[in-house]
Amino acid sequence: MDKTDLRDALMAQLWRMYKMDIMLYLREFLVGETALLEYISAQDGTVTPTAISEDMHLSRARTANILRTLREKGYIAMEMDSEDRRRMNVTPTLSGIRYLKDKHSFLEKYFDMYVDVLGEENISSLTALLKVTADSETALWEKFGKIAH
Repeated sequence: MDKTDLRDALMAQLWRMYKMDIMLYLREFLVGETALLEYISAQDGTVTPTAISEDMHLSRARTANILRTLREKGYIAMEMDSEDRRRMNVTPTLSGIRYLKDKHSFLEKYFDMYVDVLGEENISSLTALLKVTADSETALWEKFGKIAH
């Protein structure tokens, strides 16, 4: 196989993986409401909408819309900062934390099924390859820089 064939085969398999049900459930933790709730819950104390927007690489408008929805669902609380009344502080509610725990539990059960189906050896090999892939990200940026879309 030449480099083009290898690249095309890799892209084809990644595309197939992207369309798998497990990726649908995993994507929830990467974008949108669940991702923001996960981020907020992982903070030590409160976090501001500005920090959320910057750390999650979202526009302020998109962040505000997601925060509004999470607040309407009762998953977060937003209160004005006592020292700086221009600033809002965001914290998860018990309901939001329970929601995340349920999502985590479902995802863990789903991944347990994959471990059962693929077996220990295949999962170990896949995990090792994914680690190499994630670890190589820095080397790619150093070698090629950010590629314009």
